[in-house]
Amino acid sequence: MKKLVFILFIIILASCGGKDAENTANSYADMTISMDTVVVDSGNEILMAATQSYSHNINDKVDRLYFWDIQSYNLEVVDLDEMVLLEKMPYEKEGPNGVGQYPYQMMLIGDDKVAFVEWNQIVIADMNGNLIKKVKMDEEWMKEGLGEKESLNPLGFSDDGNTLYCTISNFERLNSDIIQVDLENKTTKLIELPEYDKRENFRVTFKSEEGGGMSMSMTYPSLSLDRHQDKLIFWSNAFNALYEYDPEADSLSYRTITNTLTPNEKSGTYQNDVSTLEAMSEVRLQIAQEVSFSKLFWDDQNKVFYRFAHYNLPKIADEAVKSKVFISILNNDFEVIGEKEVTEIFKSVPTAQFVKDGKIHAFLNVDDELAYIRMEIN
Repeated sequence: MKKLVFILFIIILASCGGKDAENTANSYADMTISMDTVVVDSGNEILMAATQSYSHNINDKVDRLYFWDIQSYNLEVVDLDEMVLLEKMPYEKEGPNGVGQYPYQMMLIGDDKVAFVEWNQIVIADMNGNLIKKVKMDEEWMKEGLGEKESLNPLGFSDDGNTLYCTISNFERLNSDIIQVDLENKTTKLIELPEYDKRENFRVTFKSEEGGGMSMSMTYPSLSLDRHQDKLIFWSNAFNALYEYDPEADSLSYRTITNTLTPNEKSGTYQNDVSTLEAMSEVRLQIAQEVSFSKLFWDDQNKVFYRFAHYNLPKIADEAVKSKVFISILNNDFEVIGEKEVTEIFKSVPTAQFVKDGKIHAFLNVDDELAYIRMEIN
């Protein structure tokens, strides 16, 4: 195994919290960050998970990484305890166990199932390549209550696979509500996230009808789903605050998070609809100069969350865009117990993916091998 290739550095971060943080049990008023790198042993295989930092699925035990390689129709499985490629599991494109012509996204369902997402359907299969069922995303009972130009976009499943959570796609105005789809009883439930309606302020759309057809490009803040213990977290990169949903109690809570080193949400005013791609690029650059937030990364060993935030600085001539980068530590009640600017350590936001054994693991490509920068915060 290629382990601990090199130690990057150890740096002491100065006091960053106020009296409240200092008086909080297990506060991070004085932080130290130690960092090293570990490389996954892929044997003689080419590990496609090393080629990109997205579409990496980590199981709840944080001992397996699953990466769907659509080119080969293989599901790559990495042992995160031993940091070694376990296997590449082949799936079929066609036939009785076919998972579709272009399954562009893969989701985990519990420990024993995977869902392959196409544009109009989801195919659920087991870990041995056997098809379990197909879910059509355009059935009338699913679309009930949606507007004519709205459609469902899958976010994730319950552990048993019986419940699907979806965002609502709308190319004219963002809809920030969630549709909870009961696949067994064929019913839907609306989960309203009114505080996220402000996402519309940061939508930028370009439309063109040149050449006799319609082309469109659109950018907007994220709306994502993560699991924390027995609850679901709905979050957006435009806002520090989040929604916590308890499926068992069917209760929704809006959780504000307050940082002092950065704004707690995007707040500017921008042109939503533009007539050229150049104008779209310019507005996107302006929006990127406002704060953006990462997901929350739960550290089960230390019982805290970690979160990164950043904003870009104005671009100077032909120089590469520079960013200000920050890290926050939160307790289980989403209270900030430590925060610090870490721009001098990270020139761009770390592509953090999970926390294991008390260490944040951020994606890194080392000579086309999958690797992780491991960060331990004390």
